[in-house]
Amino acid sequence: MKSIILIIAFLGFSSVFSQVTIFDVARRGTVAEMSSLLIAQPQAIESKTVQGFTPLILACYNSNDEVATFLIQQKANLNNVSPNGTALMASVVKNNQKLVKLLLENKANPDLQDGNGFTALHYAIQFRNYEMIALLMQYRPQITIKDNMGMTAKAYAINLKDEKIQHLLKL
Repeated sequence: MKSIILIIAFLGFSSVFSQVTIFDVARRGTVAEMSSLLIAQPQAIESKTVQGFTPLILACYNSNDEVATFLIQQKANLNNVSPNGTALMASVVKNNQKLVKLLLENKANPDLQDGNGFTALHYAIQFRNYEMIALLMQYRPQITIKDNMGMTAKAYAINLKDEKIQHLLKL
């Protein structure tokens, strides 16, 4: 009898610890898994990890394009800001032009700042990612927003002495 109780207890604990969270699915799951989770708990689309990451931000940081696209279609808040940034910033850092374009088309705010005061444009300039800068500039981001060091995207572009970046920013 004790053996049966131990087996049942073990199986119960195993299932509790093997449950997949919305954050796990955002990182490396499928649209089907995310859909099932959101049917059971629709409000989970805006849940946050202890670090402040939403499922959309995690999907973007992990380049889980299909899940990120699904979350955008399900009207996830595109402008949630974690200490490490937004879904747009994550996609810029990961050089994911497809998601950057989709986020911007769906009204992601390119002027939001992360914990360092950086915007998506600050990151694109720091990485000298010309294609990303050009894409962001189509949505008219502010080039004079200061980061925590008092530097603007415009100032970084000037300091880099990169004529192509300066041209893209129309300096």
